[in-house]
Amino acid sequence: MASQKKVLIPCGSITLEGLLEMPEPDENSPQGALIIHPHPLFGGNMHNNVTSALADGLVAHGVATLRFNFRGVGASGGSHGGGVDEIDDVLAAISFLDTLQDLDCSNLILAGYSFGCWVGLKAASFQNRRMRLIGVSPPVDMYDFSFLFNEKRPKLLLAGTYDFVCSVRNFLELASKIPDPKSVVTLENTDHFHFGKEDRIVSETLHFLNL
Repeated sequence: MASQKKVLIPCGSITLEGLLEMPEPDENSPQGALIIHPHPLFGGNMHNNVTSALADGLVAHGVATLRFNFRGVGASGGSHGGGVDEIDDVLAAISFLDTLQDLDCSNLILAGYSFGCWVGLKAASFQNRRMRLIGVSPPVDMYDFSFLFNEKRPKLLLAGTYDFVCSVRNFLELASKIPDPKSVVTLENTDHFHFGKEDRIVSETLHFLNL
């Protein structure tokens, strides 16, 4: 049976609250995935509909997932850092996953949604480890994603055709500048929030990961 456990993640002088979900046990250690929530100042937290759907879908297919609240959200310490200090939050969560001996994080899955996509993929750019990167609704109309221009690890990018912070034109222009391997998916008739359409994100993610 799958299990869920609240965890505390050390991050410098503060602690972040997280939620670790383990799949049904089998003879192999499960792969590890980190799922990163959208903007804290606009109601984003680790229980967001997209991050929750990704966690449920991955756990159901044998992947262990860690979600966490950015600093200043829920029971996490500190205060919002404008996307700069939040990079440290992501790196702390990766380090926490590495301490879990019953997980296989040798080819970590990192998935971020909206603000969490920008911060998460940027944090990943500071690490040379093997990773598979998933960006849902990258807010390309608001933030600089040029750090992806040299990103050669496997990437999946998804955005809705009605996304108000990820216009199709800018999304496809960004994708054209990112090196392979990459998968780029536009979700028809879908806006930034994906309410009621989370299953499409999950199915594309599972396909990308060959799960």
